[in-house]
Amino acid sequence: MKPVLIALILCLLLLSSGCIQRQEGPEVKETKATEVWEADGIVGAGEYSRSMILQGSARQGYSGGDMEVSWKNDQDHLYLALNGSTEAWLAIGFEPLEWMKNADMILASVQDGKAVVLDEWCTGNYGPHIEDTMLGGSDDILESGASKSAGRTVIELKRKLDTGDRFDKPLSPGGTVSIIWALSGNPDISTKHNIAYGEGILTLTGKETSTAGASLATLSSREKEGLPFIWEEEKAARDLYTGLYEKNNLTIFLDLVRSESSHMDQAQAVIEKHGLPVPPDEPGIFQNQTLQDIHDRLLAEGLQSDQDALTTAATFEEISIMDLEKEISASQAEDVRTAYQGLLAGSRKHLRSYVSDLEDLGIEYQPRYLDQTEFQKMVKS
Repeated sequence: MKPVLIALILCLLLLSSGCIQRQEGPEVKETKATEVWEADGIVGAGEYSRSMILQGSARQGYSGGDMEVSWKNDQDHLYLALNGSTEAWLAIGFEPLEWMKNADMILASVQDGKAVVLDEWCTGNYGPHIEDTMLGGSDDILESGASKSAGRTVIELKRKLDTGDRFDKPLSPGGTVSIIWALSGNPDISTKHNIAYGEGILTLTGKETSTAGASLATLSSREKEGLPFIWEEEKAARDLYTGLYEKNNLTIFLDLVRSESSHMDQAQAVIEKHGLPVPPDEPGIFQNQTLQDIHDRLLAEGLQSDQDALTTAATFEEISIMDLEKEISASQAEDVRTAYQGLLAGSRKHLRSYVSDLEDLGIEYQPRYLDQTEFQKMVKS
């Protein structure tokens, strides 16, 4: 058999194997914002205090791309820049309930050299998103600017943290914001995105903004033990969902593997910030024996059927939620608590997603670990 043909066959086997390529999560860069903010479509080196690059790989229906998000805030306003690999439209959504549902959306593009920024609200899991003014709300984008060149679009905007509009999610200094994002190569905003999409977490600064080089708080022994444990727990979720996806190819696991990889990197950033060792990242292997047992048991249960896969994944998110709540209550360091709160928001959203997918199969999920009242409040919030 010719070498070229052999190579082609091997490539096809890899593409059809269902294996998930492990991805690095976004690195959040922090600096001191020294420049005056301007809505001019140009992201200055000192204009924002934080930034990260969000990657979306090529997959069925998506060509792949990236969006750099830069932001800063004061006590009243959020200043945001979106730099995406498209010349059409890009979007970001704040605090979705599940997938896209109830997300506070901003959809933006450049038309005739000017920024067109829409303040929208998503009414369903996968759309539609409708302008707030059409739902009885208000347009709360205070300022915006844009530029477009070399296959990229930059949008800058300003809005109040708490607009008072029921179709805008209230944000607060020092809080964490769960986000979704998307890029489209089609200028028609009514069409589905086709370049890339994903999710992430923005951490807003509080009254006392921490900057690179600032002194670190001394962690307690509990915090020093808790950070590596939480990192391994996020790893356990990633490895569990990877194993389940390779068995059943349910898209939800492919999406949430990427999310868990991002969560691992967010936890790792805090670990390294405090000079602590990061546990080894060997798939399916854990230093914590409890996590090893939970991972192995749930994986074996989840491989039985699609229903079992979704049920065991929801169970793991219950465990993760309880552990994060315990670590938050035991932690004093602000950066540690902020990281945990962001991860907790992600776990709650993942639980809602698994419960919803089970409902689509006609199955009512019953919590194994969470109190029934707390569970109901969480999935219906």
